[in-house]
Amino acid sequence: MKTKNISKYFLYILLAAFILSCDDFLEVEPELAVSDDAVYNTHQGVLNALYGAWDRAAGPQLFAGLSVFYSDLIANSGQVRWTGTFLSYELMESKNMNPNEGIIASTWNRTYWTIDLLNNVLANLDVVNENARAVVEGEARFLRGILYFELIRHYARPYTDGNPSNNPGVPLVLTPTAGITDADYRPRDPVASVYASILDDLQRAKSLLSDFTTAGANGGRATANTAAAFLARVHMSMENWEAAATEANFVIDNMGGYGALNNTPRAAFNNDTYTSEDVFMINQNATSHAGSANDGLGTFFASLEGYGRSDVHIRPEHMEMFEEGDLRAQIDTVPDALVIADISRMYYLGIGRKPNNIMSSKWGKFDANINVIRLAEMILVRAEANFRKGGSPIGTDPLNDINAIRARAGVSAWDDLTLDRIWEERYREMCFEGRLLEDIRRFKKDVVIPPGYSDSGTALPWNDPRMILPIPQREMDVNPNLVQNDAYL
Repeated sequence: MKTKNISKYFLYILLAAFILSCDDFLEVEPELAVSDDAVYNTHQGVLNALYGAWDRAAGPQLFAGLSVFYSDLIANSGQVRWTGTFLSYELMESKNMNPNEGIIASTWNRTYWTIDLLNNVLANLDVVNENARAVVEGEARFLRGILYFELIRHYARPYTDGNPSNNPGVPLVLTPTAGITDADYRPRDPVASVYASILDDLQRAKSLLSDFTTAGANGGRATANTAAAFLARVHMSMENWEAAATEANFVIDNMGGYGALNNTPRAAFNNDTYTSEDVFMINQNATSHAGSANDGLGTFFASLEGYGRSDVHIRPEHMEMFEEGDLRAQIDTVPDALVIADISRMYYLGIGRKPNNIMSSKWGKFDANINVIRLAEMILVRAEANFRKGGSPIGTDPLNDINAIRARAGVSAWDDLTLDRIWEERYREMCFEGRLLEDIRRFKKDVVIPPGYSDSGTALPWNDPRMILPIPQREMDVNPNLVQNDAYL
């Protein structure tokens, strides 16, 4: 791994661009020149660095794009079809990834650059005004925790695959990088150590941000709810069922329970602000618009006049997962639609490039906020965790939770529950939101190579090494202490 000190030029450009595009997100004045030594010497400088980190985390290489897209392509068994021209995404779909592909390296590089900013923020909290210090630390720890979760879930074996104390995770860097020395070429820390650090950061963030528990609080950034929601995800990956149910229940209670769900599934997407259902969103606006980037979600998923490349087509195998009458499976045909607001259902026949293919309407507005965690997911997490742990449920019976999601989708209630039913309901509700790979691993499902590839039809088990991203080759070349993942040796 190669991290580096923030250069004068890089930090000036990053901060200037962020401040100009997000003035209502961070009320600070741009500095005409920022030196490496001066950046962290003042309250304002530390704030600039923190919000610069938010800006980088909100880019299409992370939570506004590839964080979702990696999961859906790698775990795809033919429910969708990648039709775009980017080779990296085709390799993900075929489970035949290449360590030299630049797109695969982009998440790694951007994440570690952002972590270095956050480490510097945390190392200089003493200059932050006392009345703001807890929030600054909480936001920095929250971001660092969720960024390491992104790294560990993509570049390392699942926590439950073998011994996490022995399996290589990712380099765990928790202090500022002061230049490139031999000490900066860190080996991969064990999976268990990385998870322990993630849990520590998120638990401390939850405590530090305890004053913020409502949807969109703290300017739409980190809150006690967002920290608890990511803790629930992490505990689910570790199969800590009781802890996952407890954290999910915390979020559900704070947000008002089932009544906070939007009236229809479609209403949860393409919104410019937080809705009552949104636990955590990536704020976008008309100038930041990560959705219009080459690796933005809307660019891949949309097929509207003038927006979207129509790269991800929905196949019949996906639609067959839904019951008759399910609001999450209805398809609009609106040949004169100009914007996603003209589409009232969850799917539509594309009218832009490559028309007449079934498209998802979850990602169709370039400047809409990006849904990262919804209340519906937390309800499903609580249901599954309670079902798996058995005994007295935390919050409510898991069947109640599942039926609340089904009621919003317009389908009949169930009178009994199985793990297979929970899997199916998660698939229907959470499709194309970046959760499929984690669900495949947790439910120990096979993934089948989709049609169109030389080994189409080959079934890969949930822990197959081909479903883990390679360590970028450039990192391997410059850091002799790294080891490559098994599928790429």
